[in-house]
Formats: sequence, C-alpha cells, structure tokens
Amino acid sequence: MTGKKNMAIRAAAKEAGITEQDMRDIMVTQKDGLIEVRFITEWMIYDCYMDQESYEVLGFDYRPIPINMQLKQSRDSRNGMAYGA
Repeated sequence: MTGKKNMAIRAAAKEAGITEQDMRDIMVTQKDGLIEVRFITEWMIYDCYMDQESYEVLGFDYRPIPINMQLKQSRDSRNGMAYGA
C-alpha cells in the first residue's frame, strides 16, 4: 500500500490546502473501498476520507487541536522534544 499511501497523503494535503511537510502524525487506513488519512498540523486535526481507486475526496473534517495538546507541544519543544515523536 506504499504507493497508494503516498497518493492518499498527497490528496489529503491538497484538500487541506497545505504541503505534505506541514503534516505530522499521519495515519492511513484502508477499509471497504475507502482510504482514511488522519493527521495534524501545528494548530489543527484533520480527517480525510477518499475513494481507494480514484482518490476522490468524499469527506473531509478538521478542528482545532485542544488547548491541552497545544500546551504539551509548547513544553516539549522548549525541552528539545519534537511533538509527536
């Protein structure tokens, strides 16, 4: 699924209007003819559903990262730790 995974990640980034380098903690799953790509950026959490053959986006959801996760990220970055590592 590596080729499909990369194409799905590209399609999700395009739908979100961001670059692939902005994406972190990417999780790709495939089931029942759909591919789900979940990822976060600095401020948002995204969930993208697409057709596994055409990569057409069928559903897209996004929401702000909860403040407690943002605070943890800030503390970890001050301590030299990368968020999501």
